Amino acid sequence: MVKLSLFIVLIIAFVGANAMSKNNKTCLFSAISGTITLNGKPVANARIKRVSDERIDESKTDENGYFSMPSVFDTSISNAIRKFVPSQFVSPQTLYVYVDGMEYQLLEGIKRKESEFSESRGKPWIISCELSDDPIRFRIEGNAFSSRCKWDAEHDRKKIILPPE
Repeated sequence: MVKLSLFIVLIIAFVGANAMSKNNKTCLFSAISGTITLNGKPVANARIKRVSDERIDESKTDENGYFSMPSVFDTSISNAIRKFVPSQFVSPQTLYVYVDGMEYQLLEGIKRKESEFSESRGKPWIISCELSDDPIRFRIEGNAFSSRCKWDAEHDRKKIILPPE
């Protein structure tokens, strides 16, 4: 009887979490688009690779260096269970471009908010990347990034942990 009760509770929890995840999706990597340049010139026909929480997809730039990729959502059972178990959401994000046999890391980040476009403060995520730029480190809404790309989202203020000497 205890096993049957536990089984029924788990089914109800899964169905409830699954229904909730359709309305409140967990976004692992928001839709992203933008342009890629090298020394100020568009990078045409470059392969873009996006890695998000063990999911990999690809795109290509057009003749103007423009690319676009849709949002990636988590639809796994672990996502449904996470809605009921206290945990911290963390989704690693990496974006690469391949040009003339060279791999460039455009951005690397840790997404800490499940909402779509938290990487860009709720706005569409449109980036511009100059491959000759050095990557910089910053945070946006608690999401940590290292990137050679720029987008329209104000960086978080740096927190001072210790007073200056």
